[in-house]
Amino acid sequence: MKPPLRSVLAYLLATAVFLIILILSGVFDPKPIGERQTALPATSLTVDHPGQTITWLDERLPIGDFSVRGTAVYQSGSLDSGVGLALGDENSQLIVAVSPLGYVLVQQDDTAVLPWQPWPHVQLEDNPNEIWIDVQGEKITVRINRELLWQGNHSLPTRNLGLFSENFGETAVYTFPTLEIFTH
Repeated sequence: MKPPLRSVLAYLLATAVFLIILILSGVFDPKPIGERQTALPATSLTVDHPGQTITWLDERLPIGDFSVRGTAVYQSGSLDSGVGLALGDENSQLIVAVSPLGYVLVQQDDTAVLPWQPWPHVQLEDNPNEIWIDVQGEKITVRINRELLWQGNHSLPTRNLGLFSENFGETAVYTFPTLEIFTH
């Protein structure tokens, strides 16, 4: 005996509404590793030197697995610039950066794994961009605005956190209103 068409449609509608509620509530969204351990104060960064610069912060990153999330916001000056986060030290680092022109960069040491290139999930101009890096052993996962950008391996023998900048034109000013570190 076939169920009435109305019953099947009602069941499908109820299932669709339930799935939409789960999606909107964030059940399927990625989660940082562990709990938030540190929230650093808002930081301003002036990008006025040509080329790449890393300003290392005093905050040390955890020894085990961890996540770092930072939000970069362009304030003024040249749009032809970029900022991001650096993990490691002067000798070996992983860099993830965004540009207010819609570009991203992933760099290991001096090698650009993803050289500056457009990416549709980067917010333009003065809209905030969240950079999220998960470190699990040597496995690195990078998200920009909660969208998966890159996964790969990189050893971090030194656990420093830095603010990265690259200038292609005139001076630019950025803020990092949030910088958070998560761990178990």
